[in-house]
Amino acid sequence: MKIQLKRRQISYLVIIIVELLLTLFAQLLSVQPFSLIAIINALSVVSLVFLTIGLVIFVIHGGFFDGIVYSFKRFSRDIRKNRLGEADAEAPLAEYRKRDGQRPPLTWPLIWISFFLFCLSLVLSVFI
Repeated sequence: MKIQLKRRQISYLVIIIVELLLTLFAQLLSVQPFSLIAIINALSVVSLVFLTIGLVIFVIHGGFFDGIVYSFKRFSRDIRKNRLGEADAEAPLAEYRKRDGQRPPLTWPLIWISFFLFCLSLVLSVFI
C-alpha cells in the first residue's frame, strides 16, 4: 500500500514540475516582457490545456463513447435492415464494449493539479 501511495505522490509532483516548467518555457517564447502578470497568464493557459487533456482522458476511459458507438451501430443496422425488409434489427449486446471503469493512474493527478494551478492563477490575477 505504501508503494502505491508513493507512486501517486510522485505522479502529483511530476505533473506540478512539468506544468511549471512549461509555464516558464511558454513565458520565454512569449513576446510579452518577463513579468508576474505574464507568468500568471502563461500558468493559466498551460493549466487549462492540461486540465482539458485530463478531462478528455477521463471521459474516454469512462466508456461514454462506447455507448455512442454502440447506438450508432444499432441505428445503422436498423436502417439497413428496414431497407432490405428483414425482421430483426437489434445489434447484439456482445458488440457493446463495457469498460471496468478504471482510468490510467495519471488521470486524477492531472485533473486536480491542473485545476489547482488554474484556480491559483485566477486568485493571483485578482489580487495583483
